[in-house]
Amino acid sequence: MAIGTNFKATQDLKVIIGTEATVGSGTLHASGTWNQMPMIAPPTINENQVALDTGSQQTGIYTPNHNQMKQRLDNPIWEIQLQFLGNMGNGLADYLFHKTPAKLNSDFTPPDWTDGATNTAETDRITATIYIGGAGITTSDRDQIFKGCVCKSIELSHSIDSNGGFPVITATFITGYKMAYLDTVSDGTISPTDLSGDASVHWTSLTSLVGKHQGETAGSSNYDVRAFGYNLSVSREIARVGYQDTTDYEPYSYEQVGGFSVSGDVTYKKDSNHGSIDDYLRNDNMSGFKFSDGSGYTVIFNGLASDVANDTGSAELRNNISFTGAGSTNTATVGECVTSDTATGGAGYTRVTSPSPHGWGNGMKVTFAGFNANYDGNRIISSVTTHAFDINDTYDASVSGSCTLHADSKAIVSIDL
Repeated sequence: MAIGTNFKATQDLKVIIGTEATVGSGTLHASGTWNQMPMIAPPTINENQVALDTGSQQTGIYTPNHNQMKQRLDNPIWEIQLQFLGNMGNGLADYLFHKTPAKLNSDFTPPDWTDGATNTAETDRITATIYIGGAGITTSDRDQIFKGCVCKSIELSHSIDSNGGFPVITATFITGYKMAYLDTVSDGTISPTDLSGDASVHWTSLTSLVGKHQGETAGSSNYDVRAFGYNLSVSREIARVGYQDTTDYEPYSYEQVGGFSVSGDVTYKKDSNHGSIDDYLRNDNMSGFKFSDGSGYTVIFNGLASDVANDTGSAELRNNISFTGAGSTNTATVGECVTSDTATGGAGYTRVTSPSPHGWGNGMKVTFAGFNANYDGNRIISSVTTHAFDINDTYDASVSGSCTLHADSKAIVSIDL
């Protein structure tokens, strides 16, 4: 065989992904669809070699003996990294948070990854099947199939300075199920929706908020700053649990080891509006950023500032703020909150007290209901204490009602592309 026929051009590869019906089945969910991802680089596949246990050297023998060694066939894991254009409706980030749209709330609980467990709805997106079409070297152009795939990380990058101003997602999946070869993509058995032609949002079409952003709209206050780009990273460790038999060594299940690691940063123009978000850089106030074009593209990140840096090497003075993701552990409704005019925020503010500790923080978004027409609706809270907080509304009357933490403040990360 000529050496040239041993290799295929990477442009011939097609990456197809779909939600499994049951964990490890490799079959498409009844309400699911196959999607061909708009890849901008060939996939990276790391086959984690089987660990080799080596015993101690035998007395009087000075060369290795294969009887002292045993391959651990119970713990291999394949890792598949995909880098693709961040397009509308691709839903790949949903596999990390196991729901549509992709949103990581502070009350997240890992799903059941037991072999054969049912994905109750396609929107659950617990595990995926990934096909790499055209990956073989035979005349039939065989496809590789990875089943039982769990997403372990998502990285989203979007900047006016890179990738032509379009967003890029890097998603990493792992699986403990042995790779198989099929011809279902190359022979036309699977006809996926090709997402490569979907419209993707250019950076210049976005509206951006940095700092006090939870619930406000762009242009509503002077804390809006002009951003040049952002990065968002969400990751976790996934481990396989045991094996079912000594033929394929398929795992019993997966487990999430520890919590999520959530971080992000945003680069923006350092102008007069920067002073309006200074408090978020040093006072333990919830902050973050929100980017949206108003037509299905929204990225929200909540957390606390962890680092600030100036970039004086650019044509305009830029600032870079790094954030560590955070949410509220208390998401319950607080009933019988009472308004008063003794606000610590001063004139133009109203104080709200609650009979029980609310567990919320400065900058969070709270929904008021049952008070009166002046107070009911969504408010950003400040001057928070254990049983009270302020809202930016002129005192109207002493009335009571219920306060509920808004979904935007429950979300540490929300990605809707």
